[in-house]
Amino acid sequence: MNTKISWDPYRPDLAHNPYPTYKRLREESPLYYNQEYDFYALSRYADVEHGLRDRENMSSAYGDILEFVKAKSRMPDAVFIHQDPPVHSAYRSLMQRIITPKRMLGVEQEIRKLCARSLDPLIGADRFDFITNLGAEMPMRAISMLLGIPEEDQVAIRESVDSRMRTEAGKPIDLSKQQDLQTEALGSFEEYIKWREKNPSDDMMTELLQADFNDPKGGKRKLTRDEIVAIVNVVAGAGNETTNRLIGWMGKTLAEHPDQRRQIAENPGALVAPAIEELLRFEPPGPFMARYVTNDIEYYGQKIPAGSALLLLVSSANRDETRFVKGDSFDIHREVRPHMTFGNGIHVCIGAPLARLEGRVAMEELLKRFPEWEVDYDNAVLSSTSTVRGWDSLPVWVGSKPKNATVSAPKAAAPEAAPTGPVALEGKWNVVVKGPTGPQPAVLVLEKNGDSFGGAQTGDGATSQIIDFKYDGKNISWANQITKPMKLKVEFKGEISGNTISGKAKAGFMGSYPFTATKA
Repeated sequence: MNTKISWDPYRPDLAHNPYPTYKRLREESPLYYNQEYDFYALSRYADVEHGLRDRENMSSAYGDILEFVKAKSRMPDAVFIHQDPPVHSAYRSLMQRIITPKRMLGVEQEIRKLCARSLDPLIGADRFDFITNLGAEMPMRAISMLLGIPEEDQVAIRESVDSRMRTEAGKPIDLSKQQDLQTEALGSFEEYIKWREKNPSDDMMTELLQADFNDPKGGKRKLTRDEIVAIVNVVAGAGNETTNRLIGWMGKTLAEHPDQRRQIAENPGALVAPAIEELLRFEPPGPFMARYVTNDIEYYGQKIPAGSALLLLVSSANRDETRFVKGDSFDIHREVRPHMTFGNGIHVCIGAPLARLEGRVAMEELLKRFPEWEVDYDNAVLSSTSTVRGWDSLPVWVGSKPKNATVSAPKAAAPEAAPTGPVALEGKWNVVVKGPTGPQPAVLVLEKNGDSFGGAQTGDGATSQIIDFKYDGKNISWANQITKPMKLKVEFKGEISGNTISGKAKAGFMGSYPFTATKA
């Protein structure tokens, strides 16, 4: 006997495969109410499409993220995706003159060069990571190129965007932390804009500085610097995040459908574009969009009161079998029908042409070099975020695979065991960093000296002293200077739970990778 359906967007055990739950929602509770977090959700295609178009009863004035809508968080007018008409219309009209399909197609060759820059060094290797080696690189460099952000600062911008999207597993966004991160990001963009005022170029930042803007109050003027900062922040965030997630799902989905992957590789001119559309439908990077309900409305005989938060479940709508035959199946040959991945109505994603272009070019360039791959699920890491869904790390084998390696679909996360209480920090910890070439083991030995800690870390045949050690009872961090295979400072930051530390290891210019450390 089926139990009563229960769903919330913060459940880690649903992250790997939420689709059976979505199917039950469509069948059993197409209008769902979550009492714990006090929001409603619509899951059927027709209802999601109608909700995204319903300007009379649905507002975007508090954004499209549940936590922002619940908090009635207001953004500056220039953050136009968080606005209703006429403010939204004025800024969107300006951006449509700048982010045009023609402009996007004009940078196709540059995007190909960025893909080649990421992929060519991997030729001949046995494995690579879809995120570390491509998803975290090409989209970031492409949107930065369009905006006019110097290359030396591009990684920092991507990390800033990523930190703003990150949530603690099982928990909503921390809005107080968001404010600090947002302030930091805006400050960075302001410096670029000051520099661009004196050094104009053929980029979007220069065009925003020079554009005539039809103010929603009726006048014509130039954008203020604060408005440009806000718009650049929006574009940089969306441009980094969506394609990064799309590339991760490309790696996983085509690995699980090798026959279709081979068909695309044999006939890319005909099949890449429909494959990208099917991939966007099948695994949308943004699983849902929130709205603020402005008037009492009714669905399925149930009232949604004015003032409620409503989630429109895009991922569920895209699998609705009343709209898509065998909606839970991936099929690059299916009849082309519009999906909800980029939204609908006046708020349809303005960057959709760029995301489609980047996805198409990435798939073409990948299949030219790597027509076959298998995912190393044991070392794949799903993102911890309630706003987008995708991978932090997706390593794949493209050459010789170890005989004892397994290739099995990821299992739903088991409920975390309750911590058994704090353990003594001193002693030996077995550390594993999930790098782009596979797990990298090390041994950390901590020594207590009064109220402070020191020690050493050994890995890859070399031992180095740890530095900058900090611990506040939950958060822990340290660094060490490695010498093999190159001289590099590696910074570890994580949280301790029972006898396990988990977090990220930042290896200088090489990027950040998940790690775990277990007390020996």
